[in-house]
Amino acid sequence: MLRNFRCNRCGSCCYTPRLYNADIARIKKTGIEEEDFVQKDFRDIHYLKEKDKKCMFLKKGKKTACRIYNARPKICRQYPSELINRSCKPEELASDKLFQK
Repeated sequence: MLRNFRCNRCGSCCYTPRLYNADIARIKKTGIEEEDFVQKDFRDIHYLKEKDKKCMFLKKGKKTACRIYNARPKICRQYPSELINRSCKPEELASDKLFQK
């Protein structure tokens, strides 16, 4: 994680990340059914569903918030890291690049 990072709650980082089994299990424990939040691509890789080109769990308003903050995916827990640029928008993750062709 980046030190001294101050989130302005703009929501720019809230894209639809890849989900791993532990992420899916953690979100399901909140009572949300897997089919309601998981989408698969043609390679059978799991991602969060999106709404308006953002994460479906992004709550927009005066300040944005995550509706599943305590159960958010691992990559969201690790944010921010050196993988972001100065505008808060995440760069592609190295792990995701392995699967893109």
